[in-house]
Amino acid sequence: MLNRKFREDSIETYKKAERTYEATKIDVVKASETLFGERKRLKSIIGFNWDVINELKHKTTEMELEVEKIEVEYKRYDTFLLEVQAEIANNEKMMTAVETLTMGAASLKMTSTTAAAIATTFRTVSSGAALSGGLAANASMAWLGGGAFVAGGGLAVGGGLMGLAGPVGWTLLIAASVFQNGKNKKLGREALEKASLLQKERVLLRGNETEILALNELTVQNRVGLNRLLNEIEPRIEHYGWDMRKIEQDQELLERIGVLLNTLQSASELLNKKVGDAT
Repeated sequence: MLNRKFREDSIETYKKAERTYEATKIDVVKASETLFGERKRLKSIIGFNWDVINELKHKTTEMELEVEKIEVEYKRYDTFLLEVQAEIANNEKMMTAVETLTMGAASLKMTSTTAAAIATTFRTVSSGAALSGGLAANASMAWLGGGAFVAGGGLAVGGGLMGLAGPVGWTLLIAASVFQNGKNKKLGREALEKASLLQKERVLLRGNETEILALNELTVQNRVGLNRLLNEIEPRIEHYGWDMRKIEQDQELLERIGVLLNTLQSASELLNKKVGDAT
């Protein structure tokens, strides 16, 4: 039949593009899960350091202000994460319905942790609605579930192309087109167009993955640095009875506490850093 081979070849090109896109998507998800785990560990070590700072007596006004800034960023992440987890829990039944996602030749298990990892990794793109953990959770589940969830906003993932009519919907349309014999040329062109879009999106996803890996490295560095500072400073602070008036006589320790405060500020801000944020 006229143009039948063109249609078949085009559909095969699309399927190859879809498989490579989905494999890249899985890499992005796994990288996000790793970052999520590292952020959990960083949050914990920030908390330990926070306790040490709060134990200090007779802090200066300037120091109190620095502590407040750290608290704002820390609680901002904590609140956002609680909102994400609450929204995911509200959609538990729907989560179960799409728990196993088939992605080309690969399979990815979508859990509440996966959805939370994506929601806390990527910037939420919203049209008018206030940015919240709930919105991010919905957008995350929509992206992971291929449209199984209704999202109040999108994610700054790739080029933002993969909305509710992403590869899942495209595959169904292309599969149905096999039986439409009279439109070989048109369907072949459409399959090639979709393949081209997927190829471009995959490149953007690789860029996302690179940014996630960089964030993960920074997160690890901050956690290790804070842990080292805590082990170094806490015994010396205890030696002075946790009293800043006495500590002020030890200039070197005072400087190390300043380093700790700066590192805590950077670390707490890093918790809230999203892929897709303007730099």
